[in-house]
Amino acid sequence: MRFEQLSVGQFTVREMYDINGRNIMPGANPYGGEDYFVDGNVTASGKGKSWGRNDKRPFKTFAEATTASNTSIALSANRWWARRNRIFIAGDDLEEDIVLLPEKCDVIGCGSSDNYPMACIRGNHVPIGNKMGCRFFNVRFRPAASSDLWTLASTTGGGFELWNCLFDAHYEAFTAPSAIDMTAAQYVKIMGSDFLGAFSGDVIDIGAGLINGLRIIGNRILGGADNGIVATGTMTAAQGRNGLIADNYIQVADKVIDDGADGVLYSINNTCVSAENAGASAYVITAGYGANNVITCGDGTVSVPSCNYGAQS
Repeated sequence: MRFEQLSVGQFTVREMYDINGRNIMPGANPYGGEDYFVDGNVTASGKGKSWGRNDKRPFKTFAEATTASNTSIALSANRWWARRNRIFIAGDDLEEDIVLLPEKCDVIGCGSSDNYPMACIRGNHVPIGNKMGCRFFNVRFRPAASSDLWTLASTTGGGFELWNCLFDAHYEAFTAPSAIDMTAAQYVKIMGSDFLGAFSGDVIDIGAGLINGLRIIGNRILGGADNGIVATGTMTAAQGRNGLIADNYIQVADKVIDDGADGVLYSINNTCVSAENAGASAYVITAGYGANNVITCGDGTVSVPSCNYGAQS
């Protein structure tokens, strides 16, 4: 994934390329699907097909764009189900809880939100409906209640991805316990994103069930008041589709990583800071499933799993 500056109508955003080098931004949709536009600052919704005015107005809500996108993906007459749509969002904060994801769709944050060069969705999101293959790029998330920002489950659908996003623990009186709480959600990717503020629980909580293809790579988790990336249930992976936590910078009060000792989650090349002393209060990285993790603890810096603090979990 790489980014370059690009003007999109009245907005300047970072041009984005997927892992195969294909441009996911305008002009033409490189995946053959439809494009939709959302601006939370318009007074009334239009048809959602441009940033324009009058009958060419964008949608006002993300939910409207999701409904339109899912309708088009479901069209069988044009073999639409194998393509990908795009939804471009702007408008400071879009104030809504996401309960349904746009299937086979890229959601791309444009414009700005406060000091950040991206749109913001303010809400607590528990999507259901088994919609597959939704990816968010360049979107800021902050809470509208003191509950998790994202709750993902097997009913969310596979292939949910978050790229270059920002997760803010706080909004006014609200603090999110976790940025992402997932249970049996497969092929999730959390890539190159920032997690900022004193999340009161595990910043990323991985529950029981299949974690096939989980990737948590290149993120910056800074300021968590509790733990960083933690497995809280018995994880499984089918046919060697193990998970990977790699190349992250993590600074939290307690455990930076806890891999659950289930033999399906690898931790490699993470650079971490914990206020706890070296040992199980600061990290649980199973021998044989970790390499080159450097962790500065309250009593010194260790290399995990190879260090001199006795047997590691």
